[in-house]
This record gives sequence, structure tokens and C-alpha cells, in this order.
Amino acid sequence: MLTAIIVAAGYSFRMKHFKPLLSLGEGTVLEKAVESFLKGGIRDIRVVVGHRANEMYPILEKLEVQTIVNPNFSEGMFSSVTAGVKSLSPEVQGFFLLPVDNPIIRPDSIKKLQSTFLTTRFGIIYPTYQGTRGHPPLISCRYGKEVMSWDKPGGMKAFLEQYEQDALEVEVEDPGILLDMDTPEDYLEMLNYCGHSQIPSEKECYAILKSSNTSPQVVNHCQQVAQVSSVLGSYLVRCGCPLNLELIKAAALLHDLAKGEADHACVGAKMLCKYPQVAQIVAEHMDIYLGSTDQSLTETEIVYLADKLVQEDQIISLQARFSGLLEKYKNNVEVSSKIILRLSNAEKIQGKIEEIVKMPLPDIWKVELGGKG
Repeated sequence: MLTAIIVAAGYSFRMKHFKPLLSLGEGTVLEKAVESFLKGGIRDIRVVVGHRANEMYPILEKLEVQTIVNPNFSEGMFSSVTAGVKSLSPEVQGFFLLPVDNPIIRPDSIKKLQSTFLTTRFGIIYPTYQGTRGHPPLISCRYGKEVMSWDKPGGMKAFLEQYEQDALEVEVEDPGILLDMDTPEDYLEMLNYCGHSQIPSEKECYAILKSSNTSPQVVNHCQQVAQVSSVLGSYLVRCGCPLNLELIKAAALLHDLAKGEADHACVGAKMLCKYPQVAQIVAEHMDIYLGSTDQSLTETEIVYLADKLVQEDQIISLQARFSGLLEKYKNNVEVSSKIILRLSNAEKIQGKIEEIVKMPLPDIWKVELGGKG
């Protein structure tokens, strides 16, 4: 008997969104991971949960898989591995080990690993794609006690490295074994691999604005920000910047979705959880963290700047946009310092764009927007 252990207990820090509950296909990442094993013929599936476990219980109950709660999930992934291994019954011969952020495994890969495990002496079977190891390894339960007593650095990877003499690699025609979701960029690659777009069309954006009762004035502002963002993005793409123009336009159209709410950027981002890339840009359109000056421009920076260049539905300069605000809040140190930081970040982004396209923004507006601004 073989078991699958899916580890889904972590914080998802680098992703910035909770990975198990992100959309993937017709369901969630968690559902996709479970489905991979079910289609591969594995019926004993155990999901280790910790962070935000309560949100996963309804899905796990529907999937009819065993839930293992790891109270020590904050100690790292290996604590979840040991919790899963500890739950195994004596009749289990081996277990697949899959982090939830590696959810796309073809059934044939699961079956090939299983067949190899049951017909060879090796205790650790790794799938490989074009010579590179991926997930999930299939591990003999003869290593169960050693896993639970392992207390050295390096986690499961370091543990398994001790037993290379007992490992066998099995080549599979499955690039999905190498796809994980550590970052939003990884998630986009996975969506593309699955053939699912997580960017709403222009029509869908307007439907979202309408269903959210966004005022006509705010919609007009969003339209102008989308126009400015699209122009800037197009110029930058022509200069070799790898930007997603569809993402820029959608995020710009939806950036003020929750205007009027307290902390409307975060509220709007939560409303767009179905579209995590768009949600991330919406969350940062008011305040942005800029990395080192040599980093490439991102879609987030384009929408951030465009929003600062548009007042209501008119294009204006950064100086015109911020001078009134600075005067208004000159006696409020906390607010004025925020305004100064926003202006500084916008100026840095504008300077970087003008350096790349070799043209001042007012000249771009004259060419593309009939002299607006």
C-alpha cells in the first residue's frame, strides 16, 4: 500500500498569497494536488495543514482525504513532513511526498513511480524530466523512524542526500514535476502551462467595476489611468522591457475598485483574490516598495506612476499633483512624510522610464494622446 503526503502548512511568504487556496483550473491549487494523486491511482492521501487550516477544512472534507494538523508548522516544512510520516500505519510500504506548491503531476508519472518502486529494491524513487529531479519522490517507509528522529539542518533534502546509494531516478515525460510556486512569477508560469489565464478581459473588468458599484467618476479615472499605463507599457515593450500589457491594463482599470473604503488598495486587492497578479498590483498602487535602481521595471511600477499622473480624469505633472497635497498637510508630519515618499517613488519611476524610452513623458502625451497633460 502506498500513501501520498501533501504538505500544505506553510506561510507562503514569497508568494504573498496563500498558495493552497489560489485558483488553478476549475478549483484551487490544493484540489489540483489531490487530483494528481487520485488520477494516478493513489487512494490514501494525507494533507498536512497548519497556517490558515480552518480555511482548508471545507475543501479537504469535500475531497474526502485525511487531514493531519501540524501544530509546529512555524518551525518549517520538515516539521510538516514528520507530522505526515508519523500518521502512517504499519501496512504502508512507501509514501509520495509533495509540497502543495508542486500540484501539477501527470497520472502516468505517478503510476510509473509506483510501478518502479514495487518492482525494484530501491527505497527512494525520484522522477526526472530531461535529467532534472522533480516532485514527488516516492520514499520507502523503512526510513520512517529516521525521518522522525532527524534533527540536523537542511530538512528533507539533506536527509535524503544521506541515502543516495538507495535512490533511483525515473525519467518521465512530465515538465510539471519541475513547476513550483515560490513566487508570483512562478504562479504565472504554472497558469500558462495549464492554459489558464488569471487576467480578466477588459469586458470582465467593467463587469467587476459595475458589480462593485464603483462610481462613474472613479471609473473615468480608472479609464484614464489605464490609457496612460498602456501607452507607457507599449513604449517600454518596444524598448525591450518584458512587460505584460494585458496585466497592466486590467490592473489599471481595477486599481480604484474599492475607492471610498478605508485602505481601499487592500480592500480592492482582497476583492480580486481570483486574479492574484492583478490583486498584487492593486494592493501596491498607493504605496510601493522600490528595489535597487538596476532592477527591471514591473507592471506594478507602471500602474503606480500612471495613477499619480492622473487627477480625476486629467493627466497632470507630478509636481502639480503633489504640490497642493504638500501644502495642505504641511503641518502634519506623518501625512506629509507619506506624500513626500510617494512623490519620490513616482519621480524615480518616471526618471527610469524616460531614460529607457529616451523621451520625456510630456512629449509622449503629445504624440499618443493629442497633447493631453
